[in-house]
Parts: sequence; C-alpha cells; structure tokens
Amino acid sequence: MTNHPKTAERLPRWEEGTIRLIDILPETSGGPCRLRSGLPVSLAWKDVIFRAGHRTMEIDSPTFEGVLEQMPGEKGGSAFVVEDSLFNAVFPRGQALPLCLAGYNMAFLHQMLGGPWEMPPYLLCLYRLARVFQLGRAGDYTLAELAEYSQPTLDMPWYESGATARLLQGRVVLSELLSQTRLNMLVALSCTRTLPPPVSEPWGKAQGWQTMEGGIFRDFD
Repeated sequence: MTNHPKTAERLPRWEEGTIRLIDILPETSGGPCRLRSGLPVSLAWKDVIFRAGHRTMEIDSPTFEGVLEQMPGEKGGSAFVVEDSLFNAVFPRGQALPLCLAGYNMAFLHQMLGGPWEMPPYLLCLYRLARVFQLGRAGDYTLAELAEYSQPTLDMPWYESGATARLLQGRVVLSELLSQTRLNMLVALSCTRTLPPPVSEPWGKAQGWQTMEGGIFRDFD
C-alpha cells in the first residue's frame, strides 16, 4: 500500500460498504505496557456490512496471535508494527479492502499496522468521535466507559480486557455514533485534534498513544 494523498478530499454519502472494527492488545499481565520488539499481541476484528444505508450483516474474526517487530520509523527513530501474519489477518490476500477501519485510538492502531496507506480504507476513531459528540461525559473516556455510557442496560463484560470483549464494547460505541450522524461525517471528524486518551487503557504508556495531532482535512456531502 502507498502513502495516502496529501490533498483535501470530499467524502460522498456512502450507501454500501464494510466497516472493519479492529483491536490489538498486548498479551501481558498487569497494567499498561510499552512497545518493544517481540512483544506478544493479539488481534481481532468485526465486520459491519451495510447496503442501501442499512446494516445487513456482521462477521467476527477469530483472535489472532503474533508479535511486534521493530522497523525504521517514517520520521526517524523506530516504529513497532505487527508481524506480517497479523497484517494479513486484517487484510486477507485476494479480498477487497473494507471501506473503513474503525478502532478506539485509530491513529495508534493504524501505526501498529504499518500505515500510512492509500485510502480506502478510511480511518474512523471511536475515541476522537466520542470527544466530539461528548459521549462518556462523567468519566475519562476509556472504551469500557464509553460503551457503558452508550448503552448502560446491555449485559456485556464492560471491564474485561480481552480482544473479543473490547470489540463488543467498540461495536456499542460505533452503533451510538452511527445513530447520531452518517458515516462520511464520522470519517471526516476522525481527524479532529482532541485531548489525549487515558493512560489506563492497555497501551496507555506506549510511545505515541497520547499523540492526538489533527489528520488530513476532508469535507463531506
């Protein structure tokens, strides 16, 4: 995949496509951990497929396991990215790319996958959008708190930290955001500069986790 374009882009109203919700977690005990080569990680994704503007199907992946690898960074220094087997688990060879990739801190997950790339897939950041739409006003905007705020009556493992549980939480937050506005607006607003995400999240102490720079500006219909 190549670097994404530098010019502004006007996003249309998409009537069909796939949103691939992903999460990558460190396979370590204890609190938030730091990036390092060889660190065991797990990855899982959930596809939300829509046609004619309506959700029609959801597909869950198994949980994939692998390690981080150290690579030269685009701006100097080092970057830590998932090994090829995990990248291929998100983007299986021979399959069409999803329209959007969604995740809690999507800029950080995108970096761990080895981005930037050509668009699509477009990036949808649950954390930044939760700030924009003021979800979870009473807490510190962890994924679990955002899910509980979005749908407090749903029986879910809010404070479990496994990849499957976090995907369920992310799906609740994504549903809440999609109920408030259309997908192309969510993608456009995912570049909004916000306060940094909480350090209590699994990658909270990792380099780059709290970087909330603005992304490429995109207008939308």
